[in-house]
Amino acid sequence: MGAVCCGDAQNRMVNAEINLSKRAAARDHKLLLLGPGSSGKSTFFKQLCNIHNNGFQKVDQDQARQNIFDCIIDQMKQIVEACYFHQQNDDDGYTLDGAAFEAAKQLSSPKIPRGGIEVTPEIAELITTLWSHPAIKLTFETRTNLGVVDSAPHFFEDIDRIANDDYQPTDDDILLVRIQTTGIRTAKFEIDSSKFELVDVGGQRNERAKWVHQFSVVDAVLFVCSLSCYDQKLFEEDEVNAMHESIRLFDLVVNNRYFRLTSMILFLNKRDLFDEKIMHKSIKPAFPDYQGPDQDGPAALRYITDIFLKCALNTGKEIYTHLTTATNSDNVKSVFHDVQHGVVTAALTRNGIM
Repeated sequence: MGAVCCGDAQNRMVNAEINLSKRAAARDHKLLLLGPGSSGKSTFFKQLCNIHNNGFQKVDQDQARQNIFDCIIDQMKQIVEACYFHQQNDDDGYTLDGAAFEAAKQLSSPKIPRGGIEVTPEIAELITTLWSHPAIKLTFETRTNLGVVDSAPHFFEDIDRIANDDYQPTDDDILLVRIQTTGIRTAKFEIDSSKFELVDVGGQRNERAKWVHQFSVVDAVLFVCSLSCYDQKLFEEDEVNAMHESIRLFDLVVNNRYFRLTSMILFLNKRDLFDEKIMHKSIKPAFPDYQGPDQDGPAALRYITDIFLKCALNTGKEIYTHLTTATNSDNVKSVFHDVQHGVVTAALTRNGIM
């Protein structure tokens, strides 16, 4: 009889240890942040660090300033080059003249390289002159290449502050600056006793080979796609529609064998820019099969969402979809609250606790 009691006690201890291990496992979650370049993926990463990790990841102030300087000069150079291209093709509205023509010549000079120098008051004056010219504004508004980013006006319109000798980047500056992600970045934070590790890898084509190293032991994939890129081309390949590339990439991720048991969460990002653009530019050139009204944002949004969801038809996997604006901290906080709840619930169920 004593041996039976001893065995029961040991079984209870073993079961208790197993349950403790399951509960511990259910509290640790690895989230993989994927998406093509210029989708807003890294903005999500920075926002979540700011919201849940006591501020943006610490970056050396001198390095942050240089990143912003490099981005401003490179972005305006790209816009000037695109404007020249339109001008040479006799497109209406793209002619630079007067002070803007001289400013473009100076900015295009080898004396002002794309990186490694400061934005001085002299360079700031060139930027201001160019940004105030209708041809430059038109070039930005009609851009088709993802190399010129949506947040560029934030810096162009506040260039005098940035060119000041005592300039220190604000949170908005750090959030909105476009720095191409290379390699892998991770952030860890704790919410309601649950621990999350967020892994962000580069979205450009030459960075995607590194994704495979993050495929194991992933609780959820957060895939970010830009809604506003339906009329734009890839930075790396000017003949490829950026949204078609996003759909192709999402299809590969959803149907990857490594993710059979992984929660899949789709962020249709840049909703604010999509709502503005759809009022004057239809999705029909990118999606000829679309039969809805040209300026009907909700109809176009449903069509695009359905295309993404059809990628998972063969898997039977449920895709959790969120409309997002990564530059809006309240929106990111609200969306991630839903993601957090779903991931935690799935982990508890997977470990037999719910």
